[in-house]
Amino acid sequence: MTSSRRIAHLDMDAYYASVELPRYPELRGQAVVIGGGRQATPETLADGTRRFARLRQYAGRRVVTTSTYEARALVVHSAMGMMKAAQLAPDAYRLPTDFDSYRHYSRLFKTAVRAFTDQIEDRGIDEIYIDLSDVAGDTRDVAGAIKEAVQAATGLTCSICVAPNKLLAKTGSELDKPDGLTLLTQGDLECRIWPLPAKKVNGIGPLASEKLAAIGITTVGELAQTDIGLLQDTFGRNYSGWLTRVSHGVDDRPVVVSSEPKSMSRETTFERDLHARQDRRPSQNISRHCANG
Repeated sequence: MTSSRRIAHLDMDAYYASVELPRYPELRGQAVVIGGGRQATPETLADGTRRFARLRQYAGRRVVTTSTYEARALVVHSAMGMMKAAQLAPDAYRLPTDFDSYRHYSRLFKTAVRAFTDQIEDRGIDEIYIDLSDVAGDTRDVAGAIKEAVQAATGLTCSICVAPNKLLAKTGSELDKPDGLTLLTQGDLECRIWPLPAKKVNGIGPLASEKLAAIGITTVGELAQTDIGLLQDTFGRNYSGWLTRVSHGVDDRPVVVSSEPKSMSRETTFERDLHARQDRRPSQNISRHCANG
């Protein structure tokens, strides 16, 4: 990896919900959960108005596909069981999934990005990595132009982080959602990345997070300052070495150009933690500096 690399991670904001809401403008600003099945299809009444299912009415074993930011404020998030979500936000509205529409908008936003470069790694229906190293122009201007192109093509917003590598770009794209534009350098590591919970690093799953917490490590910064011998006692040589590297923002993986999406969503539950290197399948408007601590 060289310091001249400019790797962007683009993540569509609350993607499935954002695709649905233009069809149901009366739900804008409301807590909405996507994933209720066909029984969640709105009913059109005689006067032309629509009646929407409420989360409290749900009974079953489905999980939340996604939720609006208003629902997330009520701690309802992707992959949560719908029954648990109903306990947290009983008045939230339910909508069914429409994967044909999600695939359509996915093609639109990726086509818009390819007008800037074909150096794109497709990571799923709503996220991509982009290698901007050879794209001329100021980094913020280029990233801003990409965001504008995506919104013009889809009517939807996205969040982008540009960083020296995929690890920092992925982590950074979550920092300033929604509609974020984040620039990170290695110099931003201590003030922007180290305060984050360790689980925010792509590749540190729930099991690894629990093991880290058991030895007193809860943040990325604490991980970076931990003796590798202690990590090896808990995780073994290979994974502990990877943990140390990523906590210092080190990642030399290239952007792998591919025309095919890797998955429809990021809501699969695995029996073990995925490793960002070995498994290859990983999870605005701010200053580049930490002026306010």
